[in-house]
Amino acid sequence: MLLADKKKRQNLSEYIVYMYQTEMLVRNFEFDIQKIENHVVKNIPEESLNAEGKAELTEWYKGIIAQMKEEELEREGHLSFVQEEVKRLSDLSLQLQVNDENYRAIFNRARPAIRASIVESNGLINDPIQACLNGILGLLIARMNGKEILDDTLAQLDHFGNVLSYLSVKVKS
Repeated sequence: MLLADKKKRQNLSEYIVYMYQTEMLVRNFEFDIQKIENHVVKNIPEESLNAEGKAELTEWYKGIIAQMKEEELEREGHLSFVQEEVKRLSDLSLQLQVNDENYRAIFNRARPAIRASIVESNGLINDPIQACLNGILGLLIARMNGKEILDDTLAQLDHFGNVLSYLSVKVKS
């Protein structure tokens, strides 16, 4: 089973962030499957993924590359099937804000950070769940690049994580 499939079953928010990272990886390797094989697939230890699994992963990357090209996502944007999952979480969020006191409290604690993130995007983002996902992705990128993350920023991102975690649990129920 591919990691993406596993993540999608276990934690939808993690899956979405993983797919965003995959899109970035494909762009960084210029949609070149050979580069992805050489720098990613071949570097996975055999005990983690056997030759058959690596072949399956390579085919999966080929499919992602083809779909990104088909959807004209060479420079920016997200795959339509991934954004459908974001919409699914957003719709659930709206429903839970009305029907679930616990979620409403979690969301309300995150609301100032969400609002700030949306304002900071200069109109590129208007969905609260998209703002949370982008914030978590931004944290991962900053950590990968060795950037220092301020305590205030980490506190905001904790709120994003709480919203996304709650939704991911509820979407499975």
